[in-house]
This record gives sequence, C-alpha cells and structure tokens, in this order.
Amino acid sequence: MIDLLKIGAAFGLIVLLLRRRWNLGLVMLCGAVLLGSLYRMGPVQQIRVAFASTMDMVTIGLITALALIMVLENIIRKRGVLKRMTESLNIVVRDRRVSMAVLPGVIGLLPSAGGAAFSAPMVQEVAGRSSITPERKAFINYWFRHIWEYVSPLYPGVVLAAAVTRLPLNSLLLSQLPLPLAVIGVGALLGFQGVPKEAVPGKRDMAAVKTLFVSLLPITASLVMVIVFKINLAVAMTSIVAALFLIYRYSFREIAVTLRESLSINVILMVIGIMVFKGMLEASGAIDALPAFFTRSGLPPAVILFALPFTVGLLTGLTVGFVGSTFPIIAAMMGGSPDPAAVTFAFASGFAGVMLSPTHLCLLLTVRYFNADMAGTYRLMYAPVFLVFLAGLVRLLA
Repeated sequence: MIDLLKIGAAFGLIVLLLRRRWNLGLVMLCGAVLLGSLYRMGPVQQIRVAFASTMDMVTIGLITALALIMVLENIIRKRGVLKRMTESLNIVVRDRRVSMAVLPGVIGLLPSAGGAAFSAPMVQEVAGRSSITPERKAFINYWFRHIWEYVSPLYPGVVLAAAVTRLPLNSLLLSQLPLPLAVIGVGALLGFQGVPKEAVPGKRDMAAVKTLFVSLLPITASLVMVIVFKINLAVAMTSIVAALFLIYRYSFREIAVTLRESLSINVILMVIGIMVFKGMLEASGAIDALPAFFTRSGLPPAVILFALPFTVGLLTGLTVGFVGSTFPIIAAMMGGSPDPAAVTFAFASGFAGVMLSPTHLCLLLTVRYFNADMAGTYRLMYAPVFLVFLAGLVRLLA
C-alpha cells in the first residue's frame, strides 16, 4: 500500500503539472525526482539512473526516429508534396462526403500539432453552401483527422508506447489495426447522418491518381518498412529522409536549414523525461511492488487499464501525456511483459479520453473555425468515441 501511495504522489504531481501546461519532458523529470526522493534515493543515485536511462539504446533510437519524423514532415510540407496530395485526392474522390472525410484523413497522416486547423478550410470548401450544420462539419474534420494516431509510426504516442512496454513496434501496430478501422467505419456510419450524397464537379483524371500515389510514397514506405519488413524505425526514417534529400537535390546548406527548422529540443526532452521516469520506477523498486499489489487488490486488470490512461488523456488532451505517465505503470503492473492486446486496450482507453478532452487543441481549433457549438459537437462525439473504445475492449477479450 505504501508503494502505491508513493507512486500515486508522483503520478498526481505529473497530472497537476500537465494540467498547468508544463513541458511534458520537464513534468516527467519532476515526477521521477519526486519518486526517487520518496524511495530515499540520494541525488547521486538519481543522477546515475537518469544518465543510464538517457544513454540507453532504446532512448537514443527513439530520439533519432522522432527527430527524423519531424524532418520528413518538414520536407513534405516545404516541397509542396502535401498540397499536391490534397489537390489530387479531391480530383480522384468524386463523392462530396468522401472528400470531406478523406481530406482531414490525409492531413492527419502527418503529426502536426493542431493539424485540424489546416484541414478545416478544406472541409469547408468541399461542403460549399450545403445545409450541413457547423457542428457536423466540426465533427467530420475532428474525427477523421485522428484516424492514424493508433497505428502510424510517424506519431510519437504509439512509438513511445512500444518503447516503454518493450513491445516490438510492428507487433503493437498490428495489434492496434482494428482501432483505425473502427474509426473509419464508425465515422462513415454516424458522421454523415443527414448529409446528402453529392458528386464533386469535374471528372476523374488518371494523372491525378498517379500524383496521389507518388505523393503518398514517403508515408506508405515508412509503414511498409516497419510493419511488413520489421525494419527498425530509426533506420527506416533515415533511409526515407536521405532518399528525399537526394530526390529533391538538397544542398548541404538546405539540409542544415531543414534540420535546424525541424529538430525540437522539446521532443528530445520529452523522450528523456519519460524514459528517466521509467528508469526511476525500476531502480526504486516500485516496479516490483505493483504487480503484487494489483493481484491482491482484487481489481480487474481491465479496470486499471481503462481508468489510468483515460483519466490522464481526458485531463491533458495529449497522447504522449497518457502514454508517458501511465504506460510505465501499466508495464510494471503486468510484470514487465505486457500482452499486445492489453496495451492496445489501454491505448484505446487513453485516446478516448484525449478525443473527449476539452483541452485538446484540435477540438478547440475546429470548433472555433466552424463557429460551432461546443456542446452540440460533443453530442455528436459521445457514441462514436464509445464504439471505438468498444473495439479496443473486444481486442482485449478476443
């Protein structure tokens, strides 16, 4: 019980600081220091744990992969690939409803913060002067913007989940595949109620199909390399970024500028903070006490797998927030060797909280752009979010 109170105090500090919008990496480091102090670990011992966690090959590989993902996003955006992708998609897709869903879905392939603000004008343009309510347009943009965060190795949340639980990334992505399928199915079923089928003006052009295929290659290549060929994410991203530098004939100066624009000290600090917190859980002995406590508590594991990530996701609106603060505890609870289905359920629970969070930047930007009623937009979200959560529960029970 004492161990749980100590971990709970560190966890409470993390949630409090995240609510105050502190940097996630700094928050996790603060949580690690408090946890170490509660377990009577001196400053020298804590520094040793922090150094070992930072220099761990998993941490270094994770920082490398996430840095290269940001470089890839920069190249795709700056070289007009994203613009060509959306323009060709609008030509290829002939149904207005499909266009409204696919455009934010395509924008969502890239992990840009607040990316829903980028896709909202596209949804508005496709909707035209139709009678679709602002709340439904807001829902469509917000919902389909978040298809890929469950399975794309370009998103830090799922990559962090694999690293913290020490699951192979391709295994976790395959385990979570039912979740984006559920997002698409539920969105198509419930998102367009009352929206009439209407063809987009113009005709399909095979040149547009080719442009769409080519513009999607960098993203699809990363998925294929990681999931199908099981290539390390850092290695896959290095090869893709290097190929794009060659294809677009970047000079050494342009490469230096791209790296300077893309690399973020906040992302590096985020990874280090999360891995140091995980290391402190292990070094303090707290990680050994958790499985025994939860076994004696009589609480169903599914309740814990739901409650912890959902609560943090709802409070912070951040995927990396619930993954970084709760997945080390979940991994410890399961003895350090989590089942992929359990991790998938925990991820689905946390992301349900993120989607419903009033602090989620994409939701705030979307509602503001369409001048939609927040309560009305929420009413459209409750059932879809619950149904996708059920897909995660079925994955756990299967």
